[in-house]
Amino acid sequence: MKRIYWIVISLLFIVNCSKNETEEKIQLNKIVSAVLKYESNRNALKDNIYLVNPELLKLTIYTPSLKEISGEEPGPPPFFNKSIVRLLDFKKSKSEERKSDSLNLLTQNNYILDSLKVDDKINFNIKLAHKEEVDHPIKLYQFSNPLYFNDKFAYIEYKYRDTSFGIGFGYLLEKQKDGTWLVKDIVNTFIT
Repeated sequence: MKRIYWIVISLLFIVNCSKNETEEKIQLNKIVSAVLKYESNRNALKDNIYLVNPELLKLTIYTPSLKEISGEEPGPPPFFNKSIVRLLDFKKSKSEERKSDSLNLLTQNNYILDSLKVDDKINFNIKLAHKEEVDHPIKLYQFSNPLYFNDKFAYIEYKYRDTSFGIGFGYLLEKQKDGTWLVKDIVNTFIT
């Protein structure tokens, strides 16, 4: 039984580490570009340069207990992790997709990148913040690592801080046939 356990863990590790860092950098840049374009359109911003904290927020997948799902026990605060149940409900997965989405989400607790490395061809309107700009934020964005449901959907969050004000959003994105990402749904994650 222990051998099977270690084989499964090893396979998950190999699958998780098999993503190419360069390809992931490109995908992350495309996802960030889609979110910023969506926000620019939603807030009627024109020709904006976005100041972005290069450090990625770490999203981890949390699997709640049956008592937490039934409401008998409270779960941990949602800003520390993402409940797999909430993510699947947010995507509104059909029953046949739900199993595949669940397995993909559960293998992603170690993300390949720690920071955003801007690809100027994709995100020409991003300026990475320096330490003093991060410590004293004025119109500063910070993105999380994306969580991939399958090859077609992803979830990412960002925090926006402007001195003492802060707000966060989560985005469900769908990959288009041309390789770009399109925001399909949005949820508010916090506000100060």
